[in-house]
Amino acid sequence: MSKTFHMHKARLETLVDGVFAIAMTILVLEIKVPELADGRSSDALLAALGHHASVIGAYFFSFAMLAVFWVWHHRLVETIRLFDFPLLVCTLAFLALVCFFPFAAALLGRYPLNLAALLVYVPLTGLIVLLQTLFFKLAVQRQLLVDSVSSDAVQATHRRNLLGCAIFFFASIPTALRVHMAWVAVCFVLGLLFVWLARAKAHSGKASA
Repeated sequence: MSKTFHMHKARLETLVDGVFAIAMTILVLEIKVPELADGRSSDALLAALGHHASVIGAYFFSFAMLAVFWVWHHRLVETIRLFDFPLLVCTLAFLALVCFFPFAAALLGRYPLNLAALLVYVPLTGLIVLLQTLFFKLAVQRQLLVDSVSSDAVQATHRRNLLGCAIFFFASIPTALRVHMAWVAVCFVLGLLFVWLARAKAHSGKASA
């Protein structure tokens, strides 16, 4: 019996789909039906819904973010034969962050102007993006990809992942502005770094062609 830990990806895909389904459903629970003194007043209902606009906006934005993460992860998993222990740990850490996402979305929806809410939501999003990138890098390094995946496809996926990281850091600059100019510089430099890494992957792919 082999001592090497391996898990078929179908088991992980089932878990991933289940976690995302629950997390995306829980998001809507933060939107409460408003209580009205006069249930027949349209103006009162519209005013109450307007009062909950930030919560509703956070729901739709967070649902879209989770949908992007789910599709991104699904596309990465399609290239993998099976999971070993490091890849399993990376996936479980990714799912732990996804499970925490509804709380961060609720926090942002209730307190959209509160810096502390942003400092929960934005870093959480960044960790998910970075873990997706690490997930594929581990799969490549540990030779867990299916044989039909070409080297060009691997390079293209690496570039997309790195550009995703760059987009996150550039998009984080408005939040960093509210913290300290040093964090603006950090986000900008990291964004440029990931753009450079993506371009380096593109050039290495052309050189090997």
